[in-house]
Amino acid sequence: MMFYLQLLEAIKEEDFYKTNDILLQIKQQDDSIEYVEELLKFMENNPNIDYGMPGPIVHYMERDCMKGYDNLLYSSVKRKPTIHTLWMLNRLINSPELINKKKYINLLESISVNPIETEMIRNEALFYLQYQKNHSV
Repeated sequence: MMFYLQLLEAIKEEDFYKTNDILLQIKQQDDSIEYVEELLKFMENNPNIDYGMPGPIVHYMERDCMKGYDNLLYSSVKRKPTIHTLWMLNRLINSPELINKKKYINLLESISVNPIETEMIRNEALFYLQYQKNHSV
């Protein structure tokens, strides 16, 4: 992961152009699912950074939606949900490619009632849970 430290610095600076440029280098020279796993861990530990909506980081991770990203995101949200990763989870649930939506909706439900989580995180999970229940087919 030769570009990882450069990528983290760009993300910390909230410089979307620089982040995007580094991600292009990663895609061309050092692409690996390991970046996705490490980026999710970084997000868990840095919930107050502006990652964009969705921003280059999310676009980078989502391109491998059903090639490991889905499971890595699930594990990350289960481990330490943040406002941004809950939003990403909701985007994943909305994907027509996702087969086992119930698993991800159940995760939202468990977070929404977990007394260990902050009220803000529980409310965010509840918001997406209600959205999914109102928009299920």
